[in-house]
Amino acid sequence: MFDFTEQPHRRYNPLQDEWVLVSPHRAKRPWQGQEEKPQADERPAYDPTCYLCPGNTRT
Repeated sequence: MFDFTEQPHRRYNPLQDEWVLVSPHRAKRPWQGQEEKPQADERPAYDPTCYLCPGNTRT
């Protein structure tokens, strides 16, 4: 018997009137892509005289 949860197959989408491919095991594949390191926090230091810094008032 054909198991739809194990095998790739086609299904008919009546809303778009087309056949679509369904690949149940696609999410289970191992990741082989690039892994990016998180970026360092490069915000400038707080300046009490700067009107753009949070908490300071614009004059």
